[in-house]
Amino acid sequence: MSGVKKAKNPSPITVKKIASTDKDPITLASHAARTCYSATVPPLGEIIDVEGRLVKTGHHSTLEHNYYTFNIDGIPVSSVVFGLHLTAPFYNTDQRSGRFSKMYDNPDMGEIENIVYAYYPELWASDVNRITDFIKFGLDVYHDSKPYIDKLARDAIKAERPHASDKYIKDQAPKFAQEQLRMFISMIAPTALDYTIDLSAIGSFYRGACTRPMRDAMGQIVELVKKDQKNRRNRDPKNSDKNTSDISYMFKDSSLRTEDWSPDFPGYKGVKTHPECKLIDYDYDDAAFKEINLHDMYDIWQYTPETMDNSMMYVRSRVHVDVGATYGQDQRHRSIKRSEPKFTGYFYLPPLLDAANLKPAADEFMQRYEALYNDPKFAKSLMTMIAPYGLMVQYDKRADLNALIHEQGKRTCWCAQEAIYHLSCDLREQLADAIGHDAKLLKYITPPCLSMGKCPEGARCCGRDIVTALQSGYFEKRRV
Repeated sequence: MSGVKKAKNPSPITVKKIASTDKDPITLASHAARTCYSATVPPLGEIIDVEGRLVKTGHHSTLEHNYYTFNIDGIPVSSVVFGLHLTAPFYNTDQRSGRFSKMYDNPDMGEIENIVYAYYPELWASDVNRITDFIKFGLDVYHDSKPYIDKLARDAIKAERPHASDKYIKDQAPKFAQEQLRMFISMIAPTALDYTIDLSAIGSFYRGACTRPMRDAMGQIVELVKKDQKNRRNRDPKNSDKNTSDISYMFKDSSLRTEDWSPDFPGYKGVKTHPECKLIDYDYDDAAFKEINLHDMYDIWQYTPETMDNSMMYVRSRVHVDVGATYGQDQRHRSIKRSEPKFTGYFYLPPLLDAANLKPAADEFMQRYEALYNDPKFAKSLMTMIAPYGLMVQYDKRADLNALIHEQGKRTCWCAQEAIYHLSCDLREQLADAIGHDAKLLKYITPPCLSMGKCPEGARCCGRDIVTALQSGYFEKRRV
């Protein structure tokens, strides 16, 4: 029997600090605190006991003036969806698009094995082989089906978007095919992102990291922050007193979470060929809803005093979507509240994959996943890490109207991914039935070509016939 194989690289994740606020965090926190309790603006540089007066007493808003930007490379997609992006809104990220992932066309299985070994070193080599065999099965479906799905995508574009140029079809068809076929890709696929976060949020995320890769990434971030502080002190020795010499007290190891979090998997139940959205509850008063004129793509709904009352009204919905693509896209709208996601046991089969009769492949893929999930050798957090993009989750959303308008303006556009577009259209239709088809709100749950009268996408304009769409029903079904 083969023994336990050690990882070639103890951490598959690389974290680099690429920018930070140009002032010492202790200096900024001291200035912020002194400003609150001074009749005049205090000079920058007068230091207070930040540890005793601010950190230990919970006055952490003073730490939020210091921001850091990190590039995180090699982190599994699943640890972004179920980690960095899962809970709090206090960050900003720009993540590598899936179509640029080498996992699809040039997968490095050695890299995938290294990720598994790094976080689950207790596994035998034979166990890791079972994991990689499952991942390879999905990759084989992807590669074997890609030429035919490319053709279906070209045909769908020509049928649905008559104004699309030959160049648009050539460029976009492979993208649409990949977008839908990635349902068969495991979310252990490594990705990269720029991640901007303030000092207070770093302390909180570090303590609450709920997956092993997230604890790894946040641990590296903390070490970089402490190193950055040490370098500041070396550059400016006059500020090297007790209060500025060390900020490690902000990151006590004794407070760290040690248990993993994972959604339960109830067993494979079959495929779904359409995402689901159900309006649960709403609070809307058409007379109280405040409108503004839209001139460009900036989100001014959240910045206008006249629209503040809109944020007191809300829409609550329940969605059932694929976890890797649609849920990941949905998390980009951080002003919207979401409940804890639950695996439902279904696999999402998008329109092109359904047309290509890939249900039998989906059935076998998910039966393999279920067999691994039920084997006690494998931690549930590992099964979450390797879950396929197409595994479906259900969760509730609660959006105030200003946040809803911003989200739906992006997601009812034909440049949005097919599944999330259909979710948005379904929600709009149910809202119209509930609040009235003439409600003012509905004018703004629309893409820019309707609300602004023009498409801002330039060469990426979808190419559909808008005149015909207006006559036959603008929010029509799509295959791509």
